Formats: sequence, structure tokens, C-alpha cells
Amino acid sequence: MKNVLVFDLGGSSLRVAIVSEDREVLDLVQIPMSIEKCPDNAYEVNPELWWDGFCEACSQLLRSGADFGDIAAIAGCGLTRSQVAMDAKGQAVHPAITFQDARASDVLAQCGAAATPTLARHLARLSPFDPLARMIWLQLARPDLWAQVETVIEPKDFLNFKLTGVYASDRISQNATTAFMDSLDQDAASELGIERSVLPRLLGPFDRVGTVTAQPDDPLMGLQGVPVFCGSHDTWTCVLGSGGLRHGAAYNISGTSDVFGVITDSPYRREGLMTVQWGDEHWQLGGPSQGAASRLQWAVDRFMPQRTIKDALTQSHAKHGKTPLFIPFLEGERAPYWDHDLRGAFLGLDPDTTPQDFIWAVAEGITYLSRVILERAEAETRETCSHICFSGGLSNSAVLCQLKADILGRPVFVADVPESGLIGAASVALATSDDIEAITTDLLANGRWYHPDPIACAAHNARYAIFEAACTALTPVSHRIAQLAKAQDRGKGLETPFAVQ
Repeated sequence: MKNVLVFDLGGSSLRVAIVSEDREVLDLVQIPMSIEKCPDNAYEVNPELWWDGFCEACSQLLRSGADFGDIAAIAGCGLTRSQVAMDAKGQAVHPAITFQDARASDVLAQCGAAATPTLARHLARLSPFDPLARMIWLQLARPDLWAQVETVIEPKDFLNFKLTGVYASDRISQNATTAFMDSLDQDAASELGIERSVLPRLLGPFDRVGTVTAQPDDPLMGLQGVPVFCGSHDTWTCVLGSGGLRHGAAYNISGTSDVFGVITDSPYRREGLMTVQWGDEHWQLGGPSQGAASRLQWAVDRFMPQRTIKDALTQSHAKHGKTPLFIPFLEGERAPYWDHDLRGAFLGLDPDTTPQDFIWAVAEGITYLSRVILERAEAETRETCSHICFSGGLSNSAVLCQLKADILGRPVFVADVPESGLIGAASVALATSDDIEAITTDLLANGRWYHPDPIACAAHNARYAIFEAACTALTPVSHRIAQLAKAQDRGKGLETPFAVQ
């Protein structure tokens, strides 16, 4: 029997498990994680905490009776659009800048204003959430630290490096940065001042990075010499592990944040959506939003405390009345707007609005945002998706699964696996890229389907039209509120502007 040690590094937890070759989770440990919110739209974390968590998880597995002598490979995935700048000695020169971070906003504006017209046109394509925007921020805001940077990697690459001593990443995770750099001519690249060599060696998800190196007193000594596979970011891996990496299907991953997209056999491009090659014959058109479970947890904490998200959704579904409309932009928004100054709102409140109504409004709002992405993607591909593979923590709620089917108007499938990210990571070590079709076929054979209800669909069509209109109408109001808040923060000394040299 070939067992795989797998990990899934998220914003709120690190899951480490042993998975058998028939994709059965034999043992699982979950270590709580967190991301620090700092002033000026900054979010970061000390990456060494990820490594400490991984070592602790492995220690717990050993204490529970796991035999590392049965581990034939290691593979993992992790949060993406989160940059870890490393020096030549294997140390992070700055805390990891994570996916919610928008600190590069002012830097991009200043850099674009000072650039030549050619480079300025390229910089205008970047959002503050872009990996390269974080590099530009570090280069200009902390030139002393940037001078020490050997390479910039993703979170799962950091764990792979700690295991093997090898800097490497996968082409899928680095696609946005490599595509931008490839688009620059020699003069623009020289003016930018960020060499392509700052990127690590690029591999495919199914390729080996190296083998585990461990000292005699290391708790991971039992894994010495075990091959470590590159893997990819959590979105790609969860889609593979949920059966969604198929042409004509859509995927939705709802964990701390939310990611939605459609899978195609060739590249399509639509403003606001990310076009990323996910394999020799697979492309995705879609993107991440800022929140899913985090939005619901925010609402539960305020309106139905002491409840779990799942229980709150069940109670709200049973009792909701005249549901208000929720605009889910609490921390700006990524796809498809890429606007860090958007702000959230509840619309349509009246004296009869209940706590359950607020919870249900939030569930609807985050799903309406998924529909925006779905409709834009389908308009570009001119194809209707056959179904949506839904995974992540929120897929455990049958009530939310049915709501998604009703709002999106497509069948929703939830695979019968405990952790799609872990199953996808194990598949990377147990198979090759030629086996993707077989992997997804096997997963689609076991799971639960949720089909749209025609009456509910009609009601949501009307509410969705109002949601779209409200998002458009509130955008300039959001911008005014955000600018006023920034001015107030500057007056309190919370923001320290610097000049681009």
C-alpha cells in the first residue's frame, strides 16, 4: 500500500493528512492558522509559523500511531496570490504578503505616474492584489530588504523548500507574473527593475521538487529521502480533488475566501476575469473573491452568536422573511472588479428584519457574486456550463448547496470526499497529468447532486438584477467613503506615504 503525506495550507488552518493510494484519508490533523490585519489594507503572516505548524502536525500524527516508514511521497497545496520573499540563506526577508493585501495600491499609482508611457500602460493592467504589485511595493517601500531577495515563492513552495532545501514553484501559480514579464519589451523590463530571475525554477504540479532532508534530531527524520512533489495552489488542487477539472464544467471553492471559474479546452479572455492555463489541455476563466466563510462568520458573530455557520444557515433558511440585499464588499473586492475601495452594504431593511434575514442575505450576496463571474465567463465562451463542482468548508451545508443551484441555475455536485484539497494533493503524487480525466471521472461517480428549483430560480433572477444594479450604483459612493477613511487615517498617523524615486 502506497501512502502519501499531504498538506493543505489555508488562511485559517493547516491540514496535514495521510492518504492511501485509493484516496482514503487515514489520519488528519488540523492546526489553526491566522493572518494578521495591519493598517493601510495590509495583511501578512510570518511564514515560519506555517513550518512550525507543519512540524507540529507531523508530531501529532506520530503520537497517534502513524508510521512514516509507509510514506512514499509528500505533496501539498496552499493559499495563492501570497508572496514570500526569500534570501540566498533560506530566510524570509519580510512577512508573507497574503491574498487580501492591497497595500500596493498607492505604489502602483505613483509608479505608473513616474513611468514612461510604455511601462505605464503595462502597470495599468495590475491590481494591488497582483503578485508583481507586491514585489513592486517591496522594491520601492523597502529597498533595503529588496536588495536581499533571492527569489519570491508561494506558501506551499515555502513548505516544500523547508522540506527539500530547493526553491521551486509550479507554472500555474506563477502564471500571472510570468505572463506580465513576457509582455514587456527590453526597455520596459529594464525600467521596471525586477528581473525574471527572481522567480524560482518552474515545474508542473506532478513534477518532483526534491527529497526530504532532515537532521538526526529532526522530528521529520523518518521522512528522510522521501520524494516531494511540486503540487499547485489550493484552487487548482481542490478543483482536481472535487472532480471539476473537466471541459465544460464550472467549479466553486468556498472556504475562507471564494473562488469561481469555468474550465475550457482553450484560452478565453474577459475583462475582470483571470485566464490561467491549468494543464496542457485545460484552461480556467474566473477568479477569487475576498470572502465566503469569512463573510458568513462575520454575520454569524454579529447576528446569531454562539451558532456555527452551518446551524445559522439552516435556521435562517427555515425562518427568513423579507430578506434584505447584501453587497459583500467588506474588504474591497477581487474578481471581477479588482477594486480595493469597494465597500459593503445591506439594502432594503425594515423594522421586521430579523437576525436570520441578515444571515440569509449574506449567503445570497456571496452567491450572487459567483453568478456575476459565471455569466461573464459563459458570455465569453458562448457555452453553458453543464454543472458546478462545489467544494470547501461551506459545501458541507446542504442548505447552501441548494441555494447555489437555485441562484446559479446549474446543477451543483459535491464529491463524496472529506477534503478535496487533500485528495487533489494526493492525486498529484499518485498519478500523472495524463490521468486527470480518469481522476475526475472516478470522483464524479460518488457524491451528491443539487438541482435548481424553477420557482426559486425565478425569484433569484429578479433579486440578482437588483444586485447588479446596486453594485453599479454604489461604486462611486464606496470610493468616496474609502477616500474619506484614508484621509482620516493619515490624520491619525496610521499611513506613512513615501515618494517613488
